[in-house]
Amino acid sequence: MLFASETTLRSEAFTCTDDWSGYVTISKDLLATASAGDTLNIYVSDISTTATYPQVYLQYVGAAWQWLDFQASHTCNLSGLQAPYKASIPLTQSMLDVISSGLYLVVKGAGYTADLVTLTHVPANVGTTSSLWVGSVAMPSSWGAWQTIPASSFAHAEVGQFLRMRFTDLTANAQLQLKETKGWTELVDAPLMAISGRYYDYTITADMLAQLQVNGVIISGCNYTLTEVLLINPAEQQSLTLSVPVVDKWVFSDRPSLTIHITNPYRQAMSAYVEVEIMADRAELVTTIRDTVQLPAGANRSIVVTTDHPLAPGFYKATCMVNEDLARAFFFAINPFDIVSAPDKQPDFETYWATAKKQLDAISIKAKLTELPAKSTPARKVYLVEMRSIPDGLSGRPVIIRGYYCEPQDGKKHPVIMHYLGYDSGYRPGNQDVKPYCPSGDDQPNYAEFYLSTRGQSINNRAANEREADGKGDLTNTYGDWFAFHFGDKDSYYYRGAYMDCVRAIQFMATRPTSDMNNLYAEGQSQGGAFTYAAAALSGYEFRAIAPGVAFMGDFPDYFRIVNWPAYVARANQGNMTDKQMYAFLSYYDTKNLAATISCPVIACLGLQDDVCPPHTNIAPYNNLQSVDKILLFNPENGHQVSSTWYNDYTNFFEIKYNNTYGTVVK
Repeated sequence: MLFASETTLRSEAFTCTDDWSGYVTISKDLLATASAGDTLNIYVSDISTTATYPQVYLQYVGAAWQWLDFQASHTCNLSGLQAPYKASIPLTQSMLDVISSGLYLVVKGAGYTADLVTLTHVPANVGTTSSLWVGSVAMPSSWGAWQTIPASSFAHAEVGQFLRMRFTDLTANAQLQLKETKGWTELVDAPLMAISGRYYDYTITADMLAQLQVNGVIISGCNYTLTEVLLINPAEQQSLTLSVPVVDKWVFSDRPSLTIHITNPYRQAMSAYVEVEIMADRAELVTTIRDTVQLPAGANRSIVVTTDHPLAPGFYKATCMVNEDLARAFFFAINPFDIVSAPDKQPDFETYWATAKKQLDAISIKAKLTELPAKSTPARKVYLVEMRSIPDGLSGRPVIIRGYYCEPQDGKKHPVIMHYLGYDSGYRPGNQDVKPYCPSGDDQPNYAEFYLSTRGQSINNRAANEREADGKGDLTNTYGDWFAFHFGDKDSYYYRGAYMDCVRAIQFMATRPTSDMNNLYAEGQSQGGAFTYAAAALSGYEFRAIAPGVAFMGDFPDYFRIVNWPAYVARANQGNMTDKQMYAFLSYYDTKNLAATISCPVIACLGLQDDVCPPHTNIAPYNNLQSVDKILLFNPENGHQVSSTWYNDYTNFFEIKYNNTYGTVVK
């Protein structure tokens, strides 16, 4: 293997205390294949706040067991840095010579704990850097452009080189994709990438090189302008070590405070040209902050960056670069609770949903319960429930929807939790064996629970062997892409029916003898978050509390300006509708309009780096809630997922609301 590799030398934690006690030794045999220019990486997990000069320090043990210093100091200063931190120290030929003549390399120092030591090796014999193409090709959001690099350009390419794409004019959700010239399939070892900064590198593998030298490559993607394609020799690169830690959860009151840690791991001084681009989440450039810092050999600097003036409430993307290398690109918030996402519901909004609810109420539930013995316990029986909901339109046959129901067996009434599911919980054709979650009777024994599968999704979209055994045979989705189903027809659109499915499930729970409907709760993530808002707004039942997480279906006019999906689905199905007409249609299902009718307690969460349901689409309904008692949890580094503590967060919130009323602990 010729390309850059990282080898583990030690994986046990060790501590170097403030008084310089503590160290680890690395056998010279583990460094036998190391070359000058390789780096020794010490992964620091904790940095002392009391050490006068916290640092990583290298020594070696000579053949006579004497502890010796290298001729020049080889240290990494940890002062002012935050853990976790990767301390990288380059190895020179003179260092390797004395290590090979002795016994051990010694990693020591003061004021830190580390849990991993590795060696990064980049061969010096990988080919030279060369430019393959220079030009300007705009890659629009429609993915309608590309650039072909012929096979002849890769005649002298080698495994281990970087294939670098340089670009400008990045807008929201820019993506880069490499395709084979025959068949337009994805180039091997080159997955679709979200891009930021000035360039992106793919490491050329043996399989990739074989395809490049026979067929060349197509460079495609969206929301950027391609300006150059290069072959890069990694050994010719001299990059500073960069990191950008999370500060204040990246939620600020008026101006951001962003810290860039820069380490010069080389034995010569270097200049660091710092550039931070700040864009609004709708891809409008707000400002660019620039600075130049001189770093002596082995030096560390922490650069704090902010704007000259306060920023308006909103979500922004910071792209932090040093010498054009990307340090980090991330979204942050400014006064998010002051963001205005004005409701845009149509004059007949209430009438529209009242008509749908009246249609639902006229259809008898006719629920069928099938016990699932493998899931039932003495505490609760678990059932598959099949019941009728409204047709896909103003007339026609009722639609059968399904869900899993957990019924306590002690004969008492219990609080009710409705669980609403995401966009088929990750299931796609070809990605089989994603089995819909089915709870156990012992999971939440003091609650009556329902896990709903709306029409065409989850249980309703599985073969018999892909769901909990229920004897019902294969079930098939007849809706295609749910967001696209009857798009533009508000009388038969998918989410008119799906929102009423959410209400129907609550009506079913109201028929059960163990359901305490005075203590009704709901939760869901993504699409399930939208369903949670819909249930609270449209069911007619009073909720004790709800918990929408990373919710879908919020503020469509801005949503479609921020990310590609589901905007491209809407555009493909827009037909003759103007944008104004399309957004008027979508306003009936927009969570920001539903939220304006909700006053119960709410706990919600969002991921600041979410590129599926971006934070703007989550803050829109939250800020429009009529609720006085509400909490929004920010997960600064999360994309489209909740935090590991979310389950405990919302269940504790539910228990507090229950206990405030009844004084009884629900556990």
